[in-house]
Amino acid sequence: MTLRLVWASFLQRPGRSLLLLGGYALGVGVTIVLLSVGGALVEQARDKELVGGGDLIVLPAGIDLETLRTGGVGSMFYSIEQASLLYREVLAGTRFAERVAAAAPWIEDELLYLEADSGLVPISASATIPGLAERLDVAPTLVAGAWKDLEADRRWRDPTDAELYRSLDALHLPRGTAAGDSTWAEWHYFNVLLPHSGWLYLTYMIAGQVPDGRWGGRMLATRVEPGAAEQVYSEVAGSQEVVFAEGEPDLVIGASSVTIEDDGTYTLVARIPSETGGSPLTLDLRVAAGSRRYLPPVEIGGDGIVSGYTVPLLDARATGRLCEGSRCREVDGARTYHDHNWGTWGGVTWDWGQARAGGYSVLYGGVSGGDPDRTATGPRILHLTNEHGFAGIFSIRRLATWWPDGGDSRAAPDSISILATSGADSVGLKVEVGHSRATSVPVGAGGSAALFYQMRGAAVLSGRLRGSLVSATGDGFFETWGR
Repeated sequence: MTLRLVWASFLQRPGRSLLLLGGYALGVGVTIVLLSVGGALVEQARDKELVGGGDLIVLPAGIDLETLRTGGVGSMFYSIEQASLLYREVLAGTRFAERVAAAAPWIEDELLYLEADSGLVPISASATIPGLAERLDVAPTLVAGAWKDLEADRRWRDPTDAELYRSLDALHLPRGTAAGDSTWAEWHYFNVLLPHSGWLYLTYMIAGQVPDGRWGGRMLATRVEPGAAEQVYSEVAGSQEVVFAEGEPDLVIGASSVTIEDDGTYTLVARIPSETGGSPLTLDLRVAAGSRRYLPPVEIGGDGIVSGYTVPLLDARATGRLCEGSRCREVDGARTYHDHNWGTWGGVTWDWGQARAGGYSVLYGGVSGGDPDRTATGPRILHLTNEHGFAGIFSIRRLATWWPDGGDSRAAPDSISILATSGADSVGLKVEVGHSRATSVPVGAGGSAALFYQMRGAAVLSGRLRGSLVSATGDGFFETWGR
């Protein structure tokens, strides 16, 4: 009876019947495809041959899962940059603590060669951190011997404050094209906001043909108090007065030093003569992180430029004593920022800024060649952190510096405007410059000079981050070069 009714309906309206039948068949086909894809993804996520299993697998962009599983050439020699940052700040951090139960790094089926008496023997090697694999419930069955975390494993997943800051702040020796370059320089920079009395720029620098040529150290400090004359202090030290070691953060320049203590605090000691012959600056400060907000070491290069940068302390406090001659002041919990630069600096300019806006710490920057159009030679990024640590890294799409009308080539910028994006997220930073100082610095060939501006101003952060609106105000310090 049913078949007769269907056949009668088809004969009465054949066009409509065929359309409905085609739509039904298409729907069933799409459903089958989606179920097949979903089933394949579930099986791949559970496949222990595909990096241990689990509910979520993090891989480098562009890696083909099937090629990875079958061991094709596309799966070789890949790595995830800043993997320790990703693990500590995202997967094992507080931001997703209610959603991520366990996470572990994993290297699976890596091709290595063992040197034996018979020659090189290809072997397959895998690696993970034992304690983290056990938390993830994917630890292999132990046949013999011990399988437990090494001290290096612990430092990777959960370093102490001292271990973290010593690794971030390690000093370098110039290598490759930078070796023997007289423009090589490396420095620890601190910015201390002194309550009710301005702020202090403080730099511990080594520069020159380190370590076998003509090189030395320099201490530089500038105390700025709006409405009063700036006080500039500097001293040059020969190489025999400089003590440092590659891979370690501690630095001694004459009577001044930077030391990371066993509890992770920084001890800053300095005695620097005045450039104008006045009283020297002496200080003894202890700088401690307010929270673990940092930018790990990154290096960029191009056009003969070597440039490295890290920010161990985006949110820190300084306590101690600062004296200008017999005039001393106690410093108690002063807001402090610390970064660390290294590289070759002939003909190099940059845009840079750091601000505190609401609960966010904002950092942006980019290095440029010394040519007139200031073409960027590396990525320009905006780095965002909050109480959970790493919050996002964005590519700067537009960075505009606005100058006052009137044609005064020495006039400082009025404002800075930045737009940065990352996928569906975008943030904007607007800066109104309140105070600036200009320094003439040699840039480029022929000894030509350019004006280098250090500024302080009000900042407004706005945009969208992971689907939520961002709106915060604050202040910070910013740097740029003249037009």
